[in-house]
Amino acid sequence: MRRFIVGLLATIGAVALLAITGVVVFLVSGPLAPRHMPASVVLSLDLRQLPSENPSNSLLSGGLWRDQRDLMETVQLLWQAADDPRVVGLYVEIGDDDAGLARVQELRQAILRFRGKGKFAVGFAEGLGGNGDHFADYYLASALDRIWLQPSGGFTVLGLAVETPFLRNGLDKLGVKVEGGKRWEYKSAPDTFTENGYTPAARENLQQLIDGLYGQFIDDVSRERKIAAAKLRQLIDAAPFEAERALKEGLVDKLGYRADAMDDVWQRAGTTRDLIDLHDYAGVAQRSGSSEDVIALIRATGVITSGPGEGGLLGDESQATAEDVVDALDSAVQSKDVKAIILRIDSPGGTYPAADAMADGVARARAAGKPVIVSMGDIAASGGYLAAVRADVIVAQPSTITGSIGVFGVWPVASELLDKLGVRMQRLSTGANAGMYSLFQAPTLPQRLAIGRELDAVYADFTRQVGEARKLDAGRLDAAARGRVFTGVDARRAGLVDELGGLQLALSIAKAKAGIDEAGPVQIRRFPAEEDPFHKIVDRVMRLVGVEAGGPTIRAPREIREALARFGVTARPGTVRLPPLPPLWK
Repeated sequence: MRRFIVGLLATIGAVALLAITGVVVFLVSGPLAPRHMPASVVLSLDLRQLPSENPSNSLLSGGLWRDQRDLMETVQLLWQAADDPRVVGLYVEIGDDDAGLARVQELRQAILRFRGKGKFAVGFAEGLGGNGDHFADYYLASALDRIWLQPSGGFTVLGLAVETPFLRNGLDKLGVKVEGGKRWEYKSAPDTFTENGYTPAARENLQQLIDGLYGQFIDDVSRERKIAAAKLRQLIDAAPFEAERALKEGLVDKLGYRADAMDDVWQRAGTTRDLIDLHDYAGVAQRSGSSEDVIALIRATGVITSGPGEGGLLGDESQATAEDVVDALDSAVQSKDVKAIILRIDSPGGTYPAADAMADGVARARAAGKPVIVSMGDIAASGGYLAAVRADVIVAQPSTITGSIGVFGVWPVASELLDKLGVRMQRLSTGANAGMYSLFQAPTLPQRLAIGRELDAVYADFTRQVGEARKLDAGRLDAAARGRVFTGVDARRAGLVDELGGLQLALSIAKAKAGIDEAGPVQIRRFPAEEDPFHKIVDRVMRLVGVEAGGPTIRAPREIREALARFGVTARPGTVRLPPLPPLWK
């Protein structure tokens, strides 16, 4: 039986290997074949799904077949295209109505810079506003100098809505109680389990947050579309309405179909008829010459956890692990040609010790003489903010959600549910507090007091670090803490961030801190060096079919092995692990 299983795995692996080889041959002869850059082109950018902070290599999301360039790469290519005399204009497909607003602002800034170089930017949307509780697609479109809307699409930009489920009544009916606590009243994340609705503090803070985000949208769109802010608010309050009214009111410029938008592009492009998408442009764009000046880029994206990173078998990595980020910081410090570090953070928080370790890594990098500039993405809150707090300069987009200086810890206790089901739980233990966080027995009063002291200790240390790093007195610190969340604009007023802007501003500040000429060339080097996406996908396929180092040997012709070697394809040991439990402390 064992021989049969080994043989079956070997056969499956061989078939997979041959299939991958076919893909390699296809890529080498097709998408990866050398391309020629015409003398005059229009750049095409599909933003019906905005690029993520990290490149996607998920098999389930089609990472093998689609261009999965991340936000940083996309923005860099737009910067480069703005300065490339061969690129005369930009065509954008619009459609992601629910994207993070900081990413939208990052792309808007890059597009506006592109236009500022005297180049046109035309966009097409089948419809605007989508489900009506967000405005990301129209916010992005407003950075273009011409918006085409399909006549049947309509305008459904209605504002910004946030919905929160409150589960306490349902859990009570089931016989499940949620134990734990929070520090302090504005730390609203656990309220979905412990409250029946928004608390006064949470309602106040969250309403202020969405009002601030909506206000930024109104200000930016009214300026670009040359519509008075009051009039724009009236129009959005009158939506949804048909495309004809959107055109009449100046919300869009033209009605038509994709082919009509492309005809417009070619009229504006002059004699050229060459359209090159971002993926192809990345392969043929002229890169600046090598430079001895290097700025390291390190990313902390996702929930912050301890330990080394572990990518899922079929999915993307969605955690920012302290060990990986700290190791990357240390490597950048040890690299003699790295002059400064940009730490890109897009995280809602995570475990306190892990975030604290990242903050310590930032402090040690600075102590070693390497300036550290934090660039915040859609969100850098709670532990995501703690990781940033010791940087030389913190840069946030106006719409970045940040702050949330506080702590909570919650877990369910299902003892009443078990009673209803007739299930009897018994416990044997040694030690007065053994099983304190049990799912089947509520904590005692002394244990609750101990949990409260732990929350107090974490909160005290968190606020101490913020106060010292940001030089905030007790009164100003208290007004910025207690779990409050802010837009980037309000966080700057509160003293939590230094500058408002995106990656371009963070790069300029890093250059200045490192003594690099603003107009001079610089290499942006990622730490750790990112594995080739194709290699990652092949590695996952190998693990999926059970091919392991030291396992069945798959024989292949030399030509196939050499073709695979060009992409670094190797068989490595793989282990399927259960996904980690969510952190207790956040």
